Amino acid sequence: MLKIKRALALFLILAVILTISVASGTSCAAAGTGIGLSEHVINAYNSGWSYVYGCASEGAVDCSGLIYMYAGGDRTAMIDYCQDSGYVSDGVPNIHGLGLYQPGHVGVYVGNGMAVDARSEDYGICYESVYSKSWTMWFKHETISYPDTGWEYFGGNYYYYEDGEYLTDAYITVDGIEYYLDASGASTSTPGDTGALADTPSDYTAEDEIESIESEYIKLGSTDERVSSIQQRLKELGFYNDDITGYYGELTEAAYMEFQAAAGLYADGIAGPTEIELLLSDDAPYAPENEDKEETEETEPVDEEPENEETNTFSNGDFNDSIYEIQSELANLGYFSDDATGYYGDMTESAVADFQTQNGLEPTGKVDELTYAAIFSSTALENPNAEDLDNAETLTPPEKADKDNTKETEPAKDNTIASSACEEVTLKSAELAAKALEGIEFESVDADKSSSRSGSFIIWLFVMIAFMAGAFWFVYNNEKKKKKARYERIKARANRNW
Repeated sequence: MLKIKRALALFLILAVILTISVASGTSCAAAGTGIGLSEHVINAYNSGWSYVYGCASEGAVDCSGLIYMYAGGDRTAMIDYCQDSGYVSDGVPNIHGLGLYQPGHVGVYVGNGMAVDARSEDYGICYESVYSKSWTMWFKHETISYPDTGWEYFGGNYYYYEDGEYLTDAYITVDGIEYYLDASGASTSTPGDTGALADTPSDYTAEDEIESIESEYIKLGSTDERVSSIQQRLKELGFYNDDITGYYGELTEAAYMEFQAAAGLYADGIAGPTEIELLLSDDAPYAPENEDKEETEETEPVDEEPENEETNTFSNGDFNDSIYEIQSELANLGYFSDDATGYYGDMTESAVADFQTQNGLEPTGKVDELTYAAIFSSTALENPNAEDLDNAETLTPPEKADKDNTKETEPAKDNTIASSACEEVTLKSAELAAKALEGIEFESVDADKSSSRSGSFIIWLFVMIAFMAGAFWFVYNNEKKKKKARYERIKARANRNW
């Protein structure tokens, strides 16, 4: 009997611990704000936090842990219990601290076209354009309070919210004072009354000001004084042959993307501090045309014909519009699972080798004339091992799909407002990021899911209370019977002695 009592006591202890865990997991809700969540994730990026699967502590997080550490709530199904959501393809609202979702991964929108996410063990915390990754949904986190109307302070700038979104490129009048909000939404002057701002500490000083990451990067449309130096250096390396203007236009962007591809960097055309340092160093790569030219001048081969730039041959490290078409076609055939970028990396090489194997070609991983013709031929064989996954159908309800079919184009690349701060991020990032939240499936968000979850917890709580009451009654009743039996034995013994 003693063993039964001990086992029962141990079980009750475990049941109580489990109940507390369920309660904390269900009701954990940080009194956080969208601005606060944005500052939290940017701090994680600036501090160089590591990606550790399953972790949610300072210095070590995974993609959901980065958000959960600040916001609490449901960690494994954030989008299922969100306040509101929408499709990124329709545009991301001007709201700091929105959650971002794609199958198996989550991140945070921090405004001005930028997002932060805990990418993978190889890349840690990344800060880049929201359109440079295949986010499918935005959502309002269940525990976060988002601004409605009024001033908000973030990243050293003031933003004015109206009807739930901060305004951009607009003149506004607040308390009789006119302000201009630039294209990023930042006010060009300090509001007259900053004491009412919930996110501005009363003892805030210039030394405490969060430095704006955006100013560190140069992108299309920039007129930063560093642009002239970039153009001059690109010209020296053979990537740029136009005038030095100090304006980062399309020609400069294209030249810079060629430099990024030659240096093995992610070719997004956005110049960050580390990349600029490499560009200006002696280790910067020269344009392939210059290298060929220098070799020609040294050896002076008279019989060798110049390489045909229009030839359909490509290999790892190349960057070309034709590669974009190859990647798109390989994706249609089930060999390439990432976004087409025009950069020939390891994933493209692997996809080409698989295609060659299935279509009876030598699996070199390089696209020669024969392989190029086979990829675009009507007899090209699809990948028999490709997983039958169609994220668009999974995520898009029928009515949404019908609406999307009327669209002719996706968001233009020009809408990419800001930069990638992970200079070494390659095309493998999407594949690696899938490890972060394996098994998470998107479901349509119903308004009563939150109450359903609370109802489930209440049922569980009542069941545990009933079970523990029954267990205590069993122990009490058993002890009472034992005491009575013991009394009867003592009484019988006394009668015999009497």
